[in-house]
Amino acid sequence: MNYMVRLQRRIARKRYLKSKQVYEYERISLHIPKKLHQTIKPYLEQDLDLEAMIEKDSLILKLTPAKTLRHAADTSKKHRQKGA
Repeated sequence: MNYMVRLQRRIARKRYLKSKQVYEYERISLHIPKKLHQTIKPYLEQDLDLEAMIEKDSLILKLTPAKTLRHAADTSKKHRQKGA
């Protein structure tokens, strides 16, 4: 299935030096259509590796779960179950 989405760009501003100076940086985001939320939910709160490719006239964004030490021993879930 194909869905229509648009990359969104905004300028974020952070004040520093007692609010006298402003640091600006660009933020680019992609909103996920509601119909895909159930597919995406298992990956929420996980670190994901992003790979971006251009093939012909297509932008391909590939997200895969990151291999981190947290995946090897995630004890926070075990502790929550015992205390519940």
